[in-house]
Formats: sequence, C-alpha cells, structure tokens
Amino acid sequence: MKRRTKVRWISFGGAVLTALLCWAIGATVTLNRQKRTLEAAQEQALTQMCECLDQIETDLRKATYAVSPGMFTRLSADLNTNTVGAKTSLSTLNAGSSAQLNLYKFLSQVNAFTASLQRKTAEGGTLTSEERTMLKKLRGYAESLSSQFSYMTELMNSGYFSFEKLNDELKNTDAKSENMVSYLSAISDAEDSMTDFPTLIYDGPFSDNMMNKTSALLEHAQEVTLSAARDTAARALGVEPRFVFSDSPAEGKLAAYNFHYDKKRVSITKRGGFVLYLLSDGSAGEERLSGADAVHKAANYLHALGYDNMVSTYYSTADGVTTVNFAYRQGDYICYPDLIKVSISLSGGGIVAMDAGDYLMNHVSRTIPMPKITEAQAAETVSDALHVLRTKKAVIPTETGIEKFTFELLCEDDAGQQVLIYADTETGDEDDILILLYADNGTLTK
Repeated sequence: MKRRTKVRWISFGGAVLTALLCWAIGATVTLNRQKRTLEAAQEQALTQMCECLDQIETDLRKATYAVSPGMFTRLSADLNTNTVGAKTSLSTLNAGSSAQLNLYKFLSQVNAFTASLQRKTAEGGTLTSEERTMLKKLRGYAESLSSQFSYMTELMNSGYFSFEKLNDELKNTDAKSENMVSYLSAISDAEDSMTDFPTLIYDGPFSDNMMNKTSALLEHAQEVTLSAARDTAARALGVEPRFVFSDSPAEGKLAAYNFHYDKKRVSITKRGGFVLYLLSDGSAGEERLSGADAVHKAANYLHALGYDNMVSTYYSTADGVTTVNFAYRQGDYICYPDLIKVSISLSGGGIVAMDAGDYLMNHVSRTIPMPKITEAQAAETVSDALHVLRTKKAVIPTETGIEKFTFELLCEDDAGQQVLIYADTETGDEDDILILLYADNGTLTK
C-alpha cells in the first residue's frame, strides 16, 4: 500500500473515530439531560400528589358537614380539580401497576361519588346517613394516602432515595438497594391502606385577602408630608423622629413612604398616613411571655397607632414569636376582610412585625342589612352530624371579591372535631366551612 493511501486511511479512520466519539458524548449528554428532566418531573409530581391528597382529605371532611347545594357544588368542583391533579401526578410516578390501579380507582370514585351528591342536593335532596358514612370512609382513605405520600416526600427531601437512582434500579429486577426498598415500601403501605377500599394556618380564616381593587379608605384621604410620615414611623418604632431615616418610597395601590431604624423597617401610606407594615430583623430569645400576654400587647399597640375597634380572632406561636390576627368589629359583626396581623416577641414583648395591608385595602363603613333569619334558624340548617356550640355574626370575603354577611356557627361533631360554618343571614345557606385545628402553638384552620 502506498504511503499516500495509508495516510488517507489513517485520516479517514481518525475522522470516523472522532465522529463516533462526538456522537457518544452527545448521546451521553442527551441521556443525562433526559434523566435530570425525568427526575425533576417525578419530584414535582410527588410534591403535587401530596398537595392534592391533602386538599382532597380536607374537602371530604367539609362535605360530611355540608348541607346546602351551593356548598356541594363548590366542594365537588374543587374535588374534581384535585383528583385530576392527583391522577396526573400518579402517572408520572413509578408506583407499580397494582398500586396505581387502586389509587386511580379511589380517585375516580371520590370524584364520581361527590358529583352524584352535588346533583342530588341541587335537585332538593338531602344526604342519607349511609352517604355521610361513605364520605367519612373516603376521607379516612384520603388521610391515610396523604400520610404515606408525605412520608415519601420526607424520604426524598432527607436524601434516603432519589428518583434518578430509583429509575435505574427499577430497570434491574435484582436491585435491592435501600433506595428502592424505602420507596417501594412506602408505595406498598399506601396500597395496603386501601385493601378494604369499597371501590394554620396559622394565618386564620380569610387572611391575605388583598383583593384586586382600589382602597376606598385611602382613595379620599389627604396626602401627608414626608415629615408627618416620619413622625408616625417614629411612633410605630418607639423612637424619636431624628433617629428615623427615609428610604425609597413605594408606589402602586398602597403608595407609601419607607423608613428604617437600626434593623427595623416601617412603611407609612402617603394618603392618610397609616402604618402599612413594620418588619424587624431581630432574633427571638428565651420565651418569657404567654400567648395571652402577646395578644394583650398587640392590641395595645394597634390602639396606640389609631387602629380601634379591632378584636383578636386567631393566633399562632413559632420560634418564640406569637402572631395575632385582628379583625375590625362593626356593631355585632366581625369583619374578617379588615385584617391586621401583629407579631410579638415572647422574650421581650417587642413588636417583631405588623401588617395592615388587608385592613387598608378593604376597610369601609359597611351598610349591614337586617338578617332575614334568626340565629336559631341558622343553627337548624347545620348538618345533623354537628352540634352548634355558639353563634356570632361575621362579614366574610369570597373568591369573587363580594362580601357576605353571615352567622359564624362554631360546631362540633361526635368525635370532638370543631368546625366553623358560615351561614348566609338571608338564606341560611353555607357560604364557607372551615375546620379548626388546635395545637399548643395556637389555632389553625383548613
């Protein structure tokens, strides 16, 4: 073979090897990218599965207490959304054919059964004791499933298994690693919980209701000067005005002057000069105050800032700080849209945070209509599964932004679970249902 021919063959072979090497590298990169994409999708699916199952359990619990057609319509629509979401998540997870079939079966029946109850109540029918028993049983399954999938999420977040390793191991029938055992054990527990399948917030209710509207309170208020706003900020901070320094102002629906002192920041609305919020970067120390002490200090703080007629509704304690929710009282009504949150340090009693955004956006002097039914009549509309403990009057917001005038009925079932039913003062229909969760650190709602 001539020298020139050898060179050509060597060059050709080198080019082929280079091409093969580039192809192999590209294929590896593509495969790794696909693995990462699949793993991210599975992690997201597991998280979404937990959220959907938790909401399904809550809605089924509410359905056992519901009586009005409107409430069943809302719950049925919500359950449909979450069962579909759970099915979508399940299809992304390697749950095994048997477990996946049972889970799909459960989700489908929840959707179909609650839809049938919605149609029944819409036609004027009422739930039988057997139907309410079925709702309780379905809720029990949802609660068990939610617990198992939450456990899987904890395993994943703690690093006890990863979907990347799991996907590789699932391809090998002989794989017996802890990664696979942990995951499949949790899936098996979820499936076992259905062997007999018949086929606070700490924020409290109605919090963070910043509706998409203009503040009637601030719209007609006079604009205050920077100097006047500084004086108000100093009063909120508990220092002299000369120690308070201004920052860049905030524009928008709640335009405000911003100030800081030490590690605290405070915002004062340009119109009206109201304290919008206060934030502190201070850390909590040893707890010396009780929750009741914190509620008392928070109430006094709001009064000093000019926020009167505010009543505490719910509170929660975490990391040495108690956060209290206050709502405005107008006559006999608690106006939940007019919400202010105040956080108190249990070590020294200082103000850690304050947020009056909901109050400033929603507060008005309301024309409250005379109820067309009595409290006793409202109590009679409550499900037979509940006992009414006390009744108040309340204004609550809705998802559409319309406020409802209601009777707030604190109820309890035979198992001791307490529930808030909000019955319309005109019709007695349920406008909302909230499940109360009592803990050592305060009251939460679902």
